[in-house]
Amino acid sequence: MADKEYKIDNLTAVIGELAKQMQRKFGDEALEVFIPILKEYGLHAGNRLAKKMADRDFPDRVAGWLEPLIKAGFSEIVERDPAHVTIRGTACPLNLEGTNRALCDACMSIDQGLVSALAESQITQRIEKSMARGDNSCLVHFSV
Repeated sequence: MADKEYKIDNLTAVIGELAKQMQRKFGDEALEVFIPILKEYGLHAGNRLAKKMADRDFPDRVAGWLEPLIKAGFSEIVERDPAHVTIRGTACPLNLEGTNRALCDACMSIDQGLVSALAESQITQRIEKSMARGDNSCLVHFSV
């Protein structure tokens, strides 16, 4: 998907493009600068969402966060139980398709922070598949 033209028309796309350009210019060391910043941003965004979804449990909060992507057909929840949610994505909001795993891992710090806030607990995030490394979809596990 490296031949796809991307628009930098939203904050998520801006973050992805900045990370790509910083990695290109300064290598993987630049990504280490991004990780704590993106995770903190995710925590703040997740806290705002969690307040709006206070009456929902963890899997329903994740579903609420992903609702726009699910409705657009870009994401789906493939597993859910009270302490675990697995999502599959077929489009990368960060426009990282065909880049590399280190870039994906760094940028996904946003989601780790956000989902931790939704869980009201530090979560474990495991990226099983990644379009950034060439997989045809992303498969991400979030566990409390």
